[in-house]
Amino acid sequence: MKIIVNESQYKKIILETRTKKITNTIKKLKDFFDELSTDVKTQIGLDINFLATWGVTIAGFVSPISKFMEGLYPELSKTELALLCTGIILTYYQSNKDKLKLVLDKIKEGNLVSKFNVMLSKAEELKNVFINFIDSLAIPLAKISNMLAYTFIIPIIPDLYDMAQGYDGMGISELSNRVLMFFGTTVTGNLIKNLLQEIVKRFKS
Repeated sequence: MKIIVNESQYKKIILETRTKKITNTIKKLKDFFDELSTDVKTQIGLDINFLATWGVTIAGFVSPISKFMEGLYPELSKTELALLCTGIILTYYQSNKDKLKLVLDKIKEGNLVSKFNVMLSKAEELKNVFINFIDSLAIPLAKISNMLAYTFIIPIIPDLYDMAQGYDGMGISELSNRVLMFFGTTVTGNLIKNLLQEIVKRFKS
């Protein structure tokens, strides 16, 4: 039996597919942070679960860098990679010098200093590109005081570009509500909605 859908129904189906894909990516970021947190606590006795409310945001920044390092240094063990990722997290998202010193000492003990320096360089490059991108959206800085709080956007930028094709104003509210479920009270729904909307508009123009 042939099923015929009208244009409006077709758009809703496409929108739902793209929204679901983005939501799945966000969930994978949460899983990345949870697994990293478990590995670090098990292997070096460091608890970073106090950063769990920012887990998705942190993973949005660290996960692409981790994949870059895996490709560049396939010999890195899971434990070594987790240690390096934790060093990046404590450098960019937390100011606890004692915890950072502990991780840096472990990195030194494992002869990973040169690799960590490469990772730091890539992290700084990604941070600058991301901040320049957010700056270009011309969203008032009063609303985004800490741009690194929104790095969860990095892995979903290709999906937001896809969403922008044929965008007619639908779906952003639903998407922002689904994304917000992974953040608790660390960010506001209106800010996420405005940010996603501006990015989609930029890709459409």
